[in-house]
Amino acid sequence: MHDDDIFIDDALIARLLRQHTPQWADLPCERITSSGTDNALYQLGDTLLLRLPRRGHAIDLIANELDWLPHMQGLPLSVPNLRYRGTADLSKPVDFGIFDWLDGDLATPDKLADPVEAADDLAAFLRALHEKDTTGAPRSGPLNNRRGVALDDLSPVTRPAIDMLADEIDSEAAHRLWKRACARPLPKQSVWLHGDLKADNLLARDGRLHAVLDWGLAAVGDPAADYATAWVWIDPAARDRFREVLGLSDDDWLRAEGWALYGAVIALSYYRDGRNEALCRQCRLTLSRLQLLLA
Repeated sequence: MHDDDIFIDDALIARLLRQHTPQWADLPCERITSSGTDNALYQLGDTLLLRLPRRGHAIDLIANELDWLPHMQGLPLSVPNLRYRGTADLSKPVDFGIFDWLDGDLATPDKLADPVEAADDLAAFLRALHEKDTTGAPRSGPLNNRRGVALDDLSPVTRPAIDMLADEIDSEAAHRLWKRACARPLPKQSVWLHGDLKADNLLARDGRLHAVLDWGLAAVGDPAADYATAWVWIDPAARDRFREVLGLSDDDWLRAEGWALYGAVIALSYYRDGRNEALCRQCRLTLSRLQLLLA
């Protein structure tokens, strides 16, 4: 899928378990299919999950996640609980983690009883996340794929991606939206952000939003990168409620639209050759919600 893919197979996972956690080496081990592009996931028995980077680009991201997940405990929604951190020798040192298994389903619309309640739950989670201490925290930049930086810093890659998708989207309208979003001022205070709030990083249980997964992009920066979920994951009928609960200004809201546009055009322009159809469907849904997808 990528030029820097790391070869991972069941034999490698079995070897890592024998070497690092022999107490779990005999548990049933099953690879989990995911639309995610950075990590390989393996369920170990009924109670554990192993995450290992599947591409070189993700090596630093999982290290960031493993560094800071303990700091994220106590939020209103569950986050993964790290049980073991190890380093695999895969031609270079690669960190991996074993976590408690979190029960639930991907938080797709059919798994949520009330979209407004789901919007409220995610808004409450973000408010609490923004109150987390940022002392010593990583800053938005190359370490976290620049999630949360000033939007205009991303123009050199966003504008060409928009042009590449001119056969699918209203590229002129997309460029106008991008220009407006880039012109909005950043907030006076940077806060913690997750960086990738979409359905395959969210779990639902018993009809409610339950957990937030995949913290590799977490850093301190512009929270509008997370507010973009208003067009990515939040049901359109609950979008205004999400904004209201968070008390977002016009500047916050337009930057969030810019982040939603950025995520969609970057991923769609790269993966629409058939390498990740699930992610492309999500990108097209986001662009339709931004009213940019051509009929």
